[in-house]
Amino acid sequence: MDKLNDLRKVANINNLNWELLEQPGLPDENVWWFNLSYDPKSGQGSYLYKMGPNSRSNPHEHQGPEEFFMLKGDLVDNDGYIYKEGDFVSLSGGSKHYSHSPSGCVIVVTHRGKVVDLDKEEM
Repeated sequence: MDKLNDLRKVANINNLNWELLEQPGLPDENVWWFNLSYDPKSGQGSYLYKMGPNSRSNPHEHQGPEEFFMLKGDLVDNDGYIYKEGDFVSLSGGSKHYSHSPSGCVIVVTHRGKVVDLDKEEM
């Protein structure tokens, strides 16, 4: 039987090695992530997501639920809804959106289904 320590992964937000997140149609956007457990094949898992001031995400659809917790900053969805620090959000599978962050933000994200990149025309 594995020991608990062999099954544990700990990341501290104060000293992460953030990776630039490649987004279709948005090269060099100031968006980074730290993958804790997200598996792109299954669309399952969690990661930390960071956007610089005035950065944006590409349009996408969630094939399963997405939940996120706003640790810092603000995020504005394409329908104008503003998420603020402390908000815990659940979006159902089938939701389509893209976002921008006026002041920058740090978010904990969990997916239970694949994320499909879209063109704005598919929104």
